[in-house]
Amino acid sequence: MTARLNHFKLVGPVAFIVGLLLLGLAAILFLGADRLDAEAKARQQTMVERNVAIWMSDMEVVLTSWTIWDEAIDKLNNNFDLGWAERNLGQSVIGTSNVRSLAVIDGNDQIIYAKTADDFANHSFLKQEPSALVAAARPLIDSVRAREHQPKKKGIPDRIASSKIEVVGNDALLLTASLFQPDIGTVVPNTERAPILVSAIPIAGSLQAFFGERFMLDDAAVEPAEQVKPDRALVDIAVAPNGQVQVLSWRANTPAHDLLRQSLPFAAATLCIFTVSCALAISTSRQALSMLVDAEKRMRHAATHDFLTGLANRTLVSTKFTQLAEHGPLTVVCIDLDGFKAINDRFGHADGDDLLKQVAERLRGGCAANDVCFRLGGDEFAVMMPKVSEEEADSRCRQLAALISKPYEVNGTIMTVGASYGMSRVMAGETSPDPVFRRADEALYIAKRLNRGAASPFRDDVDLAASSS
Repeated sequence: MTARLNHFKLVGPVAFIVGLLLLGLAAILFLGADRLDAEAKARQQTMVERNVAIWMSDMEVVLTSWTIWDEAIDKLNNNFDLGWAERNLGQSVIGTSNVRSLAVIDGNDQIIYAKTADDFANHSFLKQEPSALVAAARPLIDSVRAREHQPKKKGIPDRIASSKIEVVGNDALLLTASLFQPDIGTVVPNTERAPILVSAIPIAGSLQAFFGERFMLDDAAVEPAEQVKPDRALVDIAVAPNGQVQVLSWRANTPAHDLLRQSLPFAAATLCIFTVSCALAISTSRQALSMLVDAEKRMRHAATHDFLTGLANRTLVSTKFTQLAEHGPLTVVCIDLDGFKAINDRFGHADGDDLLKQVAERLRGGCAANDVCFRLGGDEFAVMMPKVSEEEADSRCRQLAALISKPYEVNGTIMTVGASYGMSRVMAGETSPDPVFRRADEALYIAKRLNRGAASPFRDDVDLAASSS
């Protein structure tokens, strides 16, 4: 008995201390896992929220081709022309974009034109009268009206639009309200309030499947916020007809807790391998953190690059502009494809997307190593060319336009598009890309107006000023 008691006195404190150390280590591991998983959840929610906003913004940008247009102001507001509306909105917008239903309201918010694609005539929501579409978009219309008379910059105006996702039963729609505005100012509205284009883009399949696959979410679901379990990540995504906010929720990544579940059996197996188990846990932690960093990098890349072509998107314009402008001369080039809409009309969006991919590959391959290529939306691209003279930039732009204008083979069909461009140099003291892109965009617009259909029409800023006067 005495021997056993002495043995206990000797071993007991050691066992007690080891037990406390194990409990403390376990507590630290679980608390650390909770913190890491919470941070991973917050980052994933932010990335998804930004991706959704970027996707909706890209849809708004597509509509600017029809809503920022002098002729639209003339034919819809000043001298209403139903035939023009049918050709340029009913047929063009629905035929060349993902919009399947639209309505135009005048300054008094009365419907003056509406059209729904024939293949969506029996859609659960779009089969209703156009007034139902306008009613569903009322908050968006009010938002646009509130910003209609805010101070505007010179030149081509910024878009004034608002979007939301509407859930109707098992269907979902992206609703957008876009204000019609003059582009170069040859026509101005003769009423206090301009017309507004209300458009609806059906989201194929269920909303949770659409965003779950797009953003690689696990067990995605769309449900009221109060029904979401605390362990799930969520972002506001849509509004139901009754006004109830719907959220997109999913099973958040838990790399740290996954790590614990894998490592605890080894740590608890025996005290003899305690040190080995700790080393294994540290090694696995590094792998889990590395996987987390890699996943975050992939999501950040998805947020800053066009998913179709892989080129940088609008979110990187300001960052890249600042980086390049600090190291010497910088030229900004805006490029627009000639004849792309006609190809979309004739061959469909799938072939159009394949053509855009090939255009992006040629653009990427034809640029210098330190150039940065962007897809701004639709068939609009841009290139930042650092440390080149105006003559060299012009020469390279002509080479790019010629390269882009060569024939393409898409699914066995030979297709040809042209390329128009306009460019602008960054002036001394300019720290924002907005005025530079505006000048390049205006140069592009005038080049297309004066020489539409040419392989590589170009005017520099001085020529453009002379041409526009």
